[in-house]
Amino acid sequence: MIAGRRQALHTLARTATGMGLCGFCRAHAAPPTIFGCILPPARAGYFLDRSTRAERYITGQEPIVKKSNDRDFDFALAQTLAKIASVFEVLPGFAYYEDVEAQNAYATPAVKLNNADGTVLFGQNLLQSVLAQRDNPDVAAAAICAHEFGHILQFKHGLEKVVGAGQKTVKRAELQADFFAGYFAGVRRREKPTFPAAVFAATQFNLGDEQVGSPGHHGTPAERGDAVSEGFNASYRLGLNIAAAIERSTNYVMAR
Repeated sequence: MIAGRRQALHTLARTATGMGLCGFCRAHAAPPTIFGCILPPARAGYFLDRSTRAERYITGQEPIVKKSNDRDFDFALAQTLAKIASVFEVLPGFAYYEDVEAQNAYATPAVKLNNADGTVLFGQNLLQSVLAQRDNPDVAAAAICAHEFGHILQFKHGLEKVVGAGQKTVKRAELQADFFAGYFAGVRRREKPTFPAAVFAATQFNLGDEQVGSPGHHGTPAERGDAVSEGFNASYRLGLNIAAAIERSTNYVMAR
């Protein structure tokens, strides 16, 4: 049954529109090359300096960072960020940055807002690409944010060091963030049966790569789709709380 659900998700993913997010997560020319979606604190300043003011979303009623020219979208995103923060039990700062060389999004332990659990940076050009999608642009944005908040969850519990120890690529850390994104999609599906969770799988599936030997290898399309599916099942099918999901996700990616 699980294999059948994965195949269904992968079939949907192959037909979905891809976006230029975190496929290789290339940095701008000035800083050293960054592999993965994680910005080490020592390298984060370049990006933080080119970002908007940050906000933490706790209730969803906080001030909106206006970048979409669509107030309804901005308000819905604020509510989504508050929901992800609540589910993952993290409170990062959120801001947009100038992704002038490549559409991207990042997470970093560095703080732009005092007392925050790190910072999530969403590229402004990436945002415009998401909004240009015909189907479910709000859900695609949620998938991106849930993945990056997943990295914040890793920072809070030191998971990126555990899953990344001894690895030559960023694959395990990225697959765990995919798992957490799928976990959030499962939570939303439990709350709203019509929630299009397959968009999460499609987004990460399309961002997979076959450059297995590269330090920036995030996982193949199938691996990324599977990670989202596993996270989805952990919340939607099994009803695991976030602590149990952390343990399950760690065991899952350590076997990859």
